[in-house]
Amino acid sequence: MASFLDRIYPALPVWAQNLGVCLYGYRWKCERMGGPFKAYVAEFRERDRWPQARFEEYLASRLRHVVTRAFEQVPYYAEIWSRAGLGPGDLQQFTLDDLVRLPITPKRRLRQSPEDFVAADLAGSRQLRKYFSSGTTGTPLTAICSVDGHRRFIAAREARSFGWARATLLGSRSMIGGRLVVPKGDTRPPFHRYNVAEKQLYFSAFHISPANTPHYVAALNRYQPKVLTGYASSHYLLARMMQEQRLTLNYEPEAMVLSSEKLTPSMKTVLLQSFRARAYEEYGSVENCGLATECEHGRLHANQDFGIIEIVDDQGRRVLPGVEGRVLCTSLCNEAQLLIRYEIGDIAAWSNEVCPCGRGHLPVFKEIVGRLEDVVTGPDGRQMVRFHGIFIGLPNVLEGQVIQEAVDRFTVRLVTLDSFNDHDAQVIRGRFEERLGNVRVTLERLPEIPRTEWGKFRAVISQVRQNGAA
Repeated sequence: MASFLDRIYPALPVWAQNLGVCLYGYRWKCERMGGPFKAYVAEFRERDRWPQARFEEYLASRLRHVVTRAFEQVPYYAEIWSRAGLGPGDLQQFTLDDLVRLPITPKRRLRQSPEDFVAADLAGSRQLRKYFSSGTTGTPLTAICSVDGHRRFIAAREARSFGWARATLLGSRSMIGGRLVVPKGDTRPPFHRYNVAEKQLYFSAFHISPANTPHYVAALNRYQPKVLTGYASSHYLLARMMQEQRLTLNYEPEAMVLSSEKLTPSMKTVLLQSFRARAYEEYGSVENCGLATECEHGRLHANQDFGIIEIVDDQGRRVLPGVEGRVLCTSLCNEAQLLIRYEIGDIAAWSNEVCPCGRGHLPVFKEIVGRLEDVVTGPDGRQMVRFHGIFIGLPNVLEGQVIQEAVDRFTVRLVTLDSFNDHDAQVIRGRFEERLGNVRVTLERLPEIPRTEWGKFRAVISQVRQNGAA
């Protein structure tokens, strides 16, 4: 598909691009939502209300299956686990508490050799699919999933991410995502393409601007998708531009299910005002090894029956609720690329509160703080990762990107409204000093922040780490 998009798709007329998107969508719909898809959805829904003991027994059984398969089919795990003194007999008796005995799988290892994690009995299978992400660091990552594994991932999202929002993937929906459905060079509308096969309105993530905002709103009002999905930051940026131009939808969608970036309470308020629908947060990754979804009470629950999520300290030991740590994921649904205690690159903390939704066996995140790559260090050693706090309460700031050039020097790229003023600039500089001490902050206003090839922008770029500076 990528080569097709690069070579042929941009030259086609809009009607032909719509046809191509539709044919592509039909193929994926048959693959992702065919076969036992409905049965998988029903199984996830049934486990929603299981008692804790039954759920843990199920997880332990799935864990034993996965680690035994990994030892037998993936030489990487057989080698490092054998060095740790573990053999097949130990793995066949594994409990959930035993998971901490396994070494952590670093993300850089997957980046270097994604094929090394593919089970030998599926290597070369025509049922494997590759998915790509530039990630927040800009470093490419290749994830490999079986058709059935991807089907289970979509089933989990249908049952939890969309089901808890009282919506469905099977109805009409819109999407702002990373596919280049509208060539970047196009300057005239429409800035969307329509996939009739899935009743999907797919918007470009690369053309959102004040001048183009009315065209996005007009398309939503024309097709009236019931659920809005895709990048949280793109929807928020569009919502802010809608507010500035006093534009809103002329209908009420059922819900918004947004992912890829942190969704803060202030963002949810703006999204509700502009799109007339509640925004639900979804946390996942291209590796399809962990999933968290927001319930009706606003808590973000880890879907442990999709992938076991741990939060650990620097020694790989699980931390107590409320304590921030590194996120590890053990996939239970992908039989192809086996990821065990895989460090996905996030920092998070568990909540110690009991969610009133009644799903006590699905643990709740207190907060997903940010990416490990987003951590910067000031002159006195203080670290900072919650960069969304820099721009909270500044209505004139649409987007911000932080570049650390030295331990005491930062450039902040900003997309702002014309009403951005000296007070806003002083607030930003003051917040940096509060968090990092005596640092110099240069503000740079841009019409847009450069995107990756997937339509995202990197929230933090640290040239200090890249250059090996102190």
